[in-house]
Amino acid sequence: MLHLETITKDNWLKAISLRVREDQTKFVASNAVSLAQLNFLENFQAKGIYHGEEMIGFTLYGIDEDDNEYWIYRMMIDQKHQGKGFGKKAIQLVIDDIMHIKENHHQTITLSYEPTNEHAKRVYEKMGFQEIDGLLIGGEQVSRFTF
Repeated sequence: MLHLETITKDNWLKAISLRVREDQTKFVASNAVSLAQLNFLENFQAKGIYHGEEMIGFTLYGIDEDDNEYWIYRMMIDQKHQGKGFGKKAIQLVIDDIMHIKENHHQTITLSYEPTNEHAKRVYEKMGFQEIDGLLIGGEQVSRFTF
């Protein structure tokens, strides 16, 4: 069963050992960079995506200080576990986690991706994210989920 676990001193090495396929490296920052960023992101959390006892992916999400909205900054599934439907299930776990935070008064979750990453675009659309026409941040297409 797929579930999320907080990245801690006990599992961070596993998180930074996860890799996307070589052709995907231009689409997502490394998990080591994401964990370093976490030092400067006050309202974010890094979580491992687990299938049973095995960490198969990584995600970083929280409240962005620029717009005070929830953002998914990172979502990745290790290359050995791609193509098995884990990405969609992991996105749903993050959505569910954000929706169930007691002090959450937000109605949206935002993310961005490289415009050339057609696979990410399709997966996010299937999960209910809608592109915001003409809105690019840092050259990435912005997409939003409303609940």
